[in-house]
Amino acid sequence: MHRFFIYLYYLIAKNRIISIATALGIALVCLFFASKINFEEDINQLIPKSEKSDLTAKVLKQLNFSDKIIVIIEKKSGDSNFQLSETADQFLEKTKPLEKYIGSVQGKVNDNEILETFDFVNQNLPLFLDENDYKEIERKLSKDSIAKQVENNYVSLVSPTSLVTKDFIKKDPLGITFLGIKKLNALNINKDFKLEDNYIVTKDGKNLLLFIEPKNKSNDTKNNEEFINELNDIKDNLNQQYKGKTEVSYFGAPVIAVANAQQIKKDIQNTVIISMTLLLILLIYYFKNIFTPLIIFLPTLFAALLALLILYFVKDKVSAISLSVSAILIGITIDFALHILTHYKHSNSIEELYKDITQPVILSSVTTAVSFLCLVFVRSEALKDLGLFASVTVLFSSVLALIIVPQLYHPKEKGDKAQSNFIDKIGNYSYEKNKPLLIGCSIVIVACLFGFSHVGFNENIGDLNYIPKELKISEAKLEKLSDITSKSIYTISYGNSEEEALTRNSELNQF
Repeated sequence: MHRFFIYLYYLIAKNRIISIATALGIALVCLFFASKINFEEDINQLIPKSEKSDLTAKVLKQLNFSDKIIVIIEKKSGDSNFQLSETADQFLEKTKPLEKYIGSVQGKVNDNEILETFDFVNQNLPLFLDENDYKEIERKLSKDSIAKQVENNYVSLVSPTSLVTKDFIKKDPLGITFLGIKKLNALNINKDFKLEDNYIVTKDGKNLLLFIEPKNKSNDTKNNEEFINELNDIKDNLNQQYKGKTEVSYFGAPVIAVANAQQIKKDIQNTVIISMTLLLILLIYYFKNIFTPLIIFLPTLFAALLALLILYFVKDKVSAISLSVSAILIGITIDFALHILTHYKHSNSIEELYKDITQPVILSSVTTAVSFLCLVFVRSEALKDLGLFASVTVLFSSVLALIIVPQLYHPKEKGDKAQSNFIDKIGNYSYEKNKPLLIGCSIVIVACLFGFSHVGFNENIGDLNYIPKELKISEAKLEKLSDITSKSIYTISYGNSEEEALTRNSELNQF
């Protein structure tokens, strides 16, 4: 194996210009295809897939409420004359330019919808009435009751509310239709809300709710990010405009998904920058120059680009979470370059270098790559992507380190003695001769054997999501407003036909 690398070394050395041009060409090709990869930023890609979880995911995708954004307009003013509908009207007006992102906004009932509901109940009134309602109708037909109702209708018609009530009075002067409408109210799942100024408001009148249904799915963070940023601007402007009167906040799966995607990108950038900065400082200090650390990082950089090239042809989408392991891979892969460089530092012979280091480096990378490759067999899509990306990067980095490092690094002559530093002292120290250290390590190991069983695991799958502080506050507000979600149990039945699915569901409900 080492003979191949020796032959390759001399071949590249004789054709440096062609070799550099080839390397740059490969790098550009890799960059081009890497830029074409579709990255998924959905945190749910971490969840293992199974028949049951796939079924649950299928159902959740069919439920529209899972993609809704709930807007909460909270009253902060003590003025009883101030209406929440004023802020709601402004919010709806400001969201009109966002029609390309919004499918519909629910929470406001139009006058036409109210009139249609009234007409429907009026035309089918006998279907809504029971024995007690007919007794109430009999009471309404008494002379005194009719006179009182006519008086109330007159007051209503001469007041400003006649714009709304006149159509109802003309169609039903005695208000009998409202007996049927009460039956519709009884069908409400939740009794914590009421209709005020055509908006859904909590019973205490302190919170108004709107429901935004985006056109894009919640896991489509690439398109939703701009939409959520626009919503944030609208929210901030309204909170500034109505400061001390109302406060606008919102909560929903699309908002959390965007927050997760932004945090994933930020974490990847931060971890890679921090790890590379610390490693560069340490290597520059050890080697006393800037060029040598850059040589060490080159194989890792090229290996990562080649891994992305392979991922482009193997998978149509790649989980962005899998790339968050980049900081760990940097630490693993530069070890190969370090081994080659330090070995070459003490041996100026290329033949001896490749003879001594080729097999250990290749075997080390293969064992590490196989360990990562085992993740391909798990049911989590993100971990599969991680296993493939990491294994390919590790394998290529070892091969590229054997090719690149000897070409670019030239060790000093044996007569030039480098000054030792604390890193050399740490590496040369005989730890096996330090008895107190051995005793201390033994005690720690024994303590770990007794203590590992007391370690618990977080079984809350919701903790996979990153939820910003302001969204947690909004979530707490929703929980206080209504506990419907905590009291709801959904049953799912599938069949080859609608009748079969309904039969299975009815059998389940018998329990």
